[in-house]
Amino acid sequence: MIPSEQLAPSRGTGKRFVQFGVSLALAVLILYVLLRHFDLHRTGESLRKAHPGMLIMGLVFMTAADLIRGWRWRIWQGSLSYWNSLRVIQIGFMGNNILPARLGEILRAHCASAKANKHWGRTAALSSIAAERILDGLVLGAFGLVAISLVRVDHRLQWGLFSVSLFFAGLTLGLVLSVRHQERIRRLLYGANQRFPGRLTVFARDKVSLLLDGIVPLATLPRMVAAIAATVVIWGLEGAVCYVVGRALWDGMRIQTALLFLVVVNFATLVPLTLGGIGSVEAAGPLYLISSGVSPPLALAMVLLQHAGRYLFTTITGAIFYLGGNFRSRPVAKAW
Repeated sequence: MIPSEQLAPSRGTGKRFVQFGVSLALAVLILYVLLRHFDLHRTGESLRKAHPGMLIMGLVFMTAADLIRGWRWRIWQGSLSYWNSLRVIQIGFMGNNILPARLGEILRAHCASAKANKHWGRTAALSSIAAERILDGLVLGAFGLVAISLVRVDHRLQWGLFSVSLFFAGLTLGLVLSVRHQERIRRLLYGANQRFPGRLTVFARDKVSLLLDGIVPLATLPRMVAAIAATVVIWGLEGAVCYVVGRALWDGMRIQTALLFLVVVNFATLVPLTLGGIGSVEAAGPLYLISSGVSPPLALAMVLLQHAGRYLFTTITGAIFYLGGNFRSRPVAKAW
C-alpha cells in the first residue's frame, strides 16, 4: 500500500493540472467569443503599422518601473538585497502568467524566504506581498478616479471602477490600522490563547503574528510615505507605457485615456479567472477604451500590444531569474 503522505503530492499536482486546464480553457473561450465581435483585419493592419520607436520607449518605461519595484519592496523588507528583490518580483510575475489562481504570489513568497534572513518565512513574505498589492490598488484606484473625471465613459463602467477603487481604499485603511495596532492585536491573540488553550488558538496566534511581521516595517510614517510615493512613480511609468503604446498606433492618444487604459487592464487581472489575465484583459480593456471614444479595432490593438508586451517581458525575465538563481533546489521544509 502506498503511504498517504506519498499520495498527497500527487493529489495536489493533479488539482493544479485541473486548475491550469480550466484557466486555459476559459481564456481560450473568452478570446474566441470576444474576437468574433471585432474586425480582426483592421486590428491586424493597426498592429502592423505600429511605430517601433514608441514601442522601444515603452519597453524602457516598463523596465524602469520594474527596477523601482525592486527598490520599493526593500522599504519594508530590508533583509533582501536589491538584486534578490528584483529577481523574486519578476519570478512572481512569471508565476502569475503561467500558473492558475495567481499562484505566482505563493511562488514569490517561497523564493523570497530562501533569500531573506532565516527568521523571515513564507507567511511573512506573503503578507508583505499583500501589502504591496494593496498599495498598488490604492494608487491605481486614485488614477482611475482621475481618469473617469476627465474621460467620458458609460455610467455603468464608471461605477465599476469606482467600486474597485473604494474597495482598495478600505483595504488600505485595514493595512494602516493593522500596522498601527499590531501590538494590541498580538496581545489579544495571546490572551485568547490563554483563555481558550488549544491547537486552533495557537495556530491563529502564530499565523497572525507571522502575517504582522511582514507588514510591521510600514508602521513608521516615513516608510509608509516612501512606499506610497514609490508606488505612484511605478504606476506613473506604467501609465507612460500605455501612453506610448497608444501613440504607436494612434496619434490621437491622450494622457487621460492612457490613465483609463492603465487602470482597466490592471484591475482586470484582479479576479484570477485565467492565466496572466489572458482574455479578461482583452475583454475589459477595449470595452472602456471604446466607451471613451477609441475605435474598436484600435482599442483591441492597443490592449493586445500592451498585454502581450508585459506578458512576454515578465515571463521571459522571470524564467531566466528562476532557472538561473537556484530557486528550484529550495527545500519546502521551512514552515509557513
